[in-house]
Amino acid sequence: MTRLGLLALAFAVFLALAGVSPARADDTLTGDWGGARSGLETRGLSLDLQATYTYQGVVRGGFDGPFFDLFSDEGDEGRTLSGNLALSLDTEKAGLWWGGALDAKLQGRTWRSVLQRAGTVASVNDDALYPNVVDRFDESALALTELVYTQAISETIWLYAGLLDGAQGDENELLGSAVSDSKFLNSAILYSLVENSTVPNVSLGAGIEFAPSDAISGSLSVFASEESAGGDPFAHSEGRTFSTEWTFAHALRGLGGAQTFGFLYGVDLERANLDASSTLILDSILLGQPTPTTSEDTWAFYYNAHQYLHGDESDGFGIALRFGLSNGDPNPVKWNLTLGLGGTGLLPGRDHDTWGIGGFYLAMSNLEFLQALDVNDELGAELFYNIALTPWLHVTLDAQVIDSALPRVDTTWMLAGRAHVNF
Repeated sequence: MTRLGLLALAFAVFLALAGVSPARADDTLTGDWGGARSGLETRGLSLDLQATYTYQGVVRGGFDGPFFDLFSDEGDEGRTLSGNLALSLDTEKAGLWWGGALDAKLQGRTWRSVLQRAGTVASVNDDALYPNVVDRFDESALALTELVYTQAISETIWLYAGLLDGAQGDENELLGSAVSDSKFLNSAILYSLVENSTVPNVSLGAGIEFAPSDAISGSLSVFASEESAGGDPFAHSEGRTFSTEWTFAHALRGLGGAQTFGFLYGVDLERANLDASSTLILDSILLGQPTPTTSEDTWAFYYNAHQYLHGDESDGFGIALRFGLSNGDPNPVKWNLTLGLGGTGLLPGRDHDTWGIGGFYLAMSNLEFLQALDVNDELGAELFYNIALTPWLHVTLDAQVIDSALPRVDTTWMLAGRAHVNF
């Protein structure tokens, strides 16, 4: 990494240890716009604009050498700038009808990452994947990633349909999710990679949500299995994925926790829909061409859980688990396991900072092309500390080490700094 990058990381560490407190009480950089923002929310319209800048470097190892130079111009350092603009309309507050909500989200990213240079199956920077415009991998991209209408039919049941954002599922309070910007960077910790075979970033779909009690929530949905980010969703609607996810909250000796179960079944898949993570990286590093596809049905099961050992989400820490299992075809990941420890307020005077340490294992499937390329299993670990400089500005320090599943890749050591701004 360059001296400038190391200085930036050192400065962030200094701010954390110096106990810098939030400079203002507003949750957003631009505040209430002279009352206009809260006025719009009173009328049912809320706006949320966020941006995330990530600077990341390969300190040692990774994928390098003449073979790598043939198809990639990534260097030892990469930087990505991603952002999203979300709008939500509450029909009841807008004076229209009860129980309706319209949600829309526009996402973009630019600059180049080090995903290929890292040489790992799991993405070392999940933000570099979204929006998942397939032919814009590691390039600038802009896409509408959500346009969903939801209608309540009772106090505990909702129907929804539209352009769905598949990255929002499999959330864990301590480990995060694919849309997190304040926790881990590695995709294998943020969600189960077995989901990639059937869950695109963006696709047309519909479903129903249930919340029979404060402790139980669930959903049933069906959506197209083909990725449509950045394109016409009606022209990219191959295959169907049937999905269900249920979360059960609980308490153990007065300490909170939760467990999430999910099951996915994909039918009529015309190609390996793994574009959100594994296949893009496998293609670029190993093959330089699309992964062999299948039209067979595929399934995946995923599970995550967390349990606080002290305090709660506002001032405590706990342990977390993530597990996934697939039929291994077309998904190159047969099963995955993640263990983590994380919480809030680790250092004195830093009550709003978050931190975490996690490790993951990816067991690759027995697909013939993986065996022919001598692809093994992957093992990795990550440590992060997220500094709340203000309520609207968070800076994350991150380190990763990964024993890659891919051949010709030495153990990868990574350092990163991330800044997240809520406008």
